[in-house]
Amino acid sequence: MWSLEHPSPSRGVKERLRLLYSREQITERVKMLAGTINQDYSGRQEIILIGILKGAFVFLADLIRHLTVPVIIDFIQLSSYGAYTQSSGQVMKLSDLHHPIREKDVIVVEDILDSGLTMRFLLEELQKQHPRSLKICALIDKRHRRLMPIEADYVGFHLEEGFVVGYGIDYNEKYRQLPDIYTVEFLSPQS
Repeated sequence: MWSLEHPSPSRGVKERLRLLYSREQITERVKMLAGTINQDYSGRQEIILIGILKGAFVFLADLIRHLTVPVIIDFIQLSSYGAYTQSSGQVMKLSDLHHPIREKDVIVVEDILDSGLTMRFLLEELQKQHPRSLKICALIDKRHRRLMPIEADYVGFHLEEGFVVGYGIDYNEKYRQLPDIYTVEFLSPQS
């Protein structure tokens, strides 16, 4: 399997990237998700897609190119990871929505549904604004560390465990630009 090795600035640790999902696989899944959303929302006036920054921006951009239903795009920025590979458990809202969602059909677009802590926080915040419907579209549903009983309505890939980067998903702000999705292995300096 093709891999990349990059030295990490912290303590000489190397990061090995192994291809998990190719750009072709991602494209097919994004088209499939868009097709399902088009069917589910056919005849609706419009839906509001809320992308969670920063990780979901590439996924959201590709998803909307395949949607035929009218959409409004908005973004919210939340953080619970910082520079770490797992959630801190503390969710911070770094930016808010610009469009009202009261009595609107809303789909939250997320790169990875992991522990569920961030999503639970966001869903609770959005429910206070009384949307007509509220669904989740996750590119990757990673269940290994799920702490909250949250299920995505639309899922691109199911992943049991592993830390991933690429296609907008980062590790410490690196690797977002990669067109494929990779798992990251952290190697000791001796490796």
